[in-house]
Amino acid sequence: MDFRTACEETKTGICLLQDGNQEPFKVRLHLAKDILIIQEQDVICVSGEPFYSGERTVTIRRQTVGGFGLSIKGGAEHNIPVVISKISKEQRAELSGLLFIGDAILQINGINVRKCRHEEVIKKINRNFPVNQQIVYMGWCEAREQDPLQDRVYSPTFLALRGSCLYKFPAPPVTTWDWTRAEKTFSVYEIMCKILKDSDLLDRRKHCFTVQSESGEDLYFSVELECDLAQWERAFQTATFLEVERIQCKTYACVLESHLMGLTIDFSTGFICFDAATKAVLWRYKFSQLKGSSDDGKSKIKFLFQNPDTKQIEAKELEFSNLFAVLHCIHSFFAAKVACLDPLFLGNQATASAAASSASTSKVKYTT
Repeated sequence: MDFRTACEETKTGICLLQDGNQEPFKVRLHLAKDILIIQEQDVICVSGEPFYSGERTVTIRRQTVGGFGLSIKGGAEHNIPVVISKISKEQRAELSGLLFIGDAILQINGINVRKCRHEEVIKKINRNFPVNQQIVYMGWCEAREQDPLQDRVYSPTFLALRGSCLYKFPAPPVTTWDWTRAEKTFSVYEIMCKILKDSDLLDRRKHCFTVQSESGEDLYFSVELECDLAQWERAFQTATFLEVERIQCKTYACVLESHLMGLTIDFSTGFICFDAATKAVLWRYKFSQLKGSSDDGKSKIKFLFQNPDTKQIEAKELEFSNLFAVLHCIHSFFAAKVACLDPLFLGNQATASAAASSASTSKVKYTT
């Protein structure tokens, strides 16, 4: 582990304090060379000079399980600094012995974040993760219950777009372990997000969207504001683009005239159909040559490709065991192709794409 502090001659720790008037409560003791400071763990200095002016730099290396092991709250939009709100047990932040609940984050990798919004600080921390682990967006929604006996009943649900997946939680994840306990998890390139128009709404709630899963199940969500809806739409587009750019191709097993085949959707070359046993290519077409398609809603997809030489339309029918996953994947690859033609969209993704090669170390300056 690699940790450093500017206060080498100080000792800190957590203990229970009882003043005789109430139950014991946790406090933080900070013993310097000439002063002992006792601080309640939930104390946050919002304005003016902090009661202890020392700053320290702590270097934390992200661990495979548990990440950095801390959560944050606050931000410029709340007129308070971003502070550590929770530290997970037996993980990097706690094991360092240098970080505590209530610490304000001043810098991340040398970048001043004193006046940053909460989301901006999250992004700066997020840059230290590979693309397939980065959090694109997350927040609370209202999920419409599927039970017909509870029609028009909504329940709070926490959704997170992280790396290759959409996660559905009953409460926000705090540690890496929480990410493994999601109620549902979907591959972002095998689902379809649809922003609903007024004519598509199921009740009086506005600002709704659906997510059709790879099994064809429709999940119905609503948010409070129109700007929230727009944010979720952009987040789905971004997450899909980043994942397609990362994987580049996806292959699905299929059947053609009782023969086991494979269909590869390749971001660079298009569609490739090959024999599963011999790997011999049966046919291949570019994305631009797909002129139409249809499906039976169960297992079969009919593709209409234009022959580049004869200009004739050639029909190819394949049967899949996971029809909706294939359809959504094709849509995701096409959407990513379109995004590549949009300079503004690509400019917004430049930072996120570069994060794949960044280090997994966060050097953060804190104040007490």
